[in-house]
Amino acid sequence: MQNRGTSNFSTLSTRRLQRSLWPTALVVSVFQLTGCASTPPPMTGFLGDYSKLVKDNDGALRYIDPELRRYSGFIVAPVQIRTQRTPPVLDREERAEVARYMHDSLRKVLREVGFRLTETPGSEIGLIRVAITDVQKSKWYLNLHPVTKLTGAGLGGASMEGEVVDSVTGKQLAAVVQSGKGNQFELDTFSELDDVKDVIDDWAEAAGKRLKELRERPER
Repeated sequence: MQNRGTSNFSTLSTRRLQRSLWPTALVVSVFQLTGCASTPPPMTGFLGDYSKLVKDNDGALRYIDPELRRYSGFIVAPVQIRTQRTPPVLDREERAEVARYMHDSLRKVLREVGFRLTETPGSEIGLIRVAITDVQKSKWYLNLHPVTKLTGAGLGGASMEGEVVDSVTGKQLAAVVQSGKGNQFELDTFSELDDVKDVIDDWAEAAGKRLKELRERPER
């Protein structure tokens, strides 16, 4: 028969081990969750053509025409806000703020990677059209608690549709439909729109990187 003292010690040790492993298991589950590909948002009809979109590794729907590599400059059209939530998530000032931030972020990144910005259509000039199709505000106060911060509770995010078309012919050269969430490990999120802006920054940087890589890729 098992000694009661030995049994109690075994149970106590097991409980201590479980408590010590819980934070590690939680961290692992969070990273597994944040590493999963996102689901693309519903299509809204903003894009001129959805038929060529293909699901990418990150869950977004994308299409890129190899001819886009020949384009040296871009017009960035005013960003539209096409959120369908009722009641509206954003008031008039916030809609203008988000649209302006997306527009300015795209222009900034394109300039940084060496593309010419213009307002005049012409040969090898692309027109970039973007619509923000959904917005989820941050519940930033949840980031003040270690557990809710670690699990990402209260994160905000956004969805968008965008395309590049030839500024003269209107031919679609690239398109994307995608969603994104903020980063629960950010330390400076104290606004309801901070996560939305972080997602926009990620989108703009990714777009600039793809265009730069496409331009530098040897023509076959």
